Amino acid sequence: MTEHMDIQDPEKFSEKDYQKFEYLLFAEDTPLEKREEIVMTLAHLPTKRAQELLKRFKESEMAEEIEWLEPAIEEGKMWTLWPKNEQEERDMMALKLYHEKNESIVELMGKCQKYEYRISQYEIERQALETLQKSELPQNRKEELRYRLMAIQDMIRMEQNKLEQCRQDIEIEEQIAQTIKKSIQTERYKNLDPRDIAGFHFDGEE
Repeated sequence: MTEHMDIQDPEKFSEKDYQKFEYLLFAEDTPLEKREEIVMTLAHLPTKRAQELLKRFKESEMAEEIEWLEPAIEEGKMWTLWPKNEQEERDMMALKLYHEKNESIVELMGKCQKYEYRISQYEIERQALETLQKSELPQNRKEELRYRLMAIQDMIRMEQNKLEQCRQDIEIEEQIAQTIKKSIQTERYKNLDPRDIAGFHFDGEE
């Protein structure tokens, strides 16, 4: 394996350098040592162009010669996304919060489904109680059923209130999440999913 290197300065690489890298990466007569050196360089060159070359190379047959290609690509992606100033740091934090909000929304949707399920169960029981009340039963049994029916109706109202509150919470969380996403100015952060930023952690973050 070629020697590990520091992060490269994008300003030192021109389009001609990328074209040379591309040619040597895919040329069959390029020595393995040289190909590894290029992959290592691209993995530590925080540019979209470098990432695109690595992704293309990954799909080639020659990629199998480099066992550490996958971690190199992941490292390259991390350095490409790494915040380089205060605005980008703020936007990365906003992006993480946006994804956390989406996770909260999914959890709330699960809660709503539970409330809906309970309401459906209580409705079935309510219908059964109403049917029994109309049947031939002693008065004392019908009176007992009446109290149970009142209790079930109260339970239905309680669950309906919880459901309504849950739906309102989802609506608010969605509005907050979308507002946070719109506030992100760093272009390369705008369409990332949680897996892309899994390796980023801020001081104080759990």
